[in-house]
Amino acid sequence: MLTLTEDQYLFLKEYSDLLYTIDEAFDYIVKSFSDFSKTEGERLLGDIFQAFPKVASAHEQLSQLVRDNQPMLKAIADISTVADQAELLIQNFDDLPVRQEIISKKLYPAFTQWHNNIQQELNPYIQS
Repeated sequence: MLTLTEDQYLFLKEYSDLLYTIDEAFDYIVKSFSDFSKTEGERLLGDIFQAFPKVASAHEQLSQLVRDNQPMLKAIADISTVADQAELLIQNFDDLPVRQEIISKKLYPAFTQWHNNIQQELNPYIQS
């Protein structure tokens, strides 16, 4: 396992924290479909879509940092499944019932699975 500088450690930790924040936002959004007291779902969905390019740009730096770690590189590349579902959501965004179904049954589950996989690879680097 590679030895990280403080900056590299902070980068990985902030990346991990961002993924957890996105996961929490998705959870809130899905709950807002049936709990109408949760009124921030639309804003959070916008926040998630603003965060996705940050995740993608972090992947460039992350790929360089872990270039010898094939499981991590595969986990990074597997975000394409999330991107595919995000694209499906964008194509159907104006149809509220379809949008809710895509988020709850496709996009959020794809993100959760991907997040679990990449987090498993990240944890050895960020847990002390």
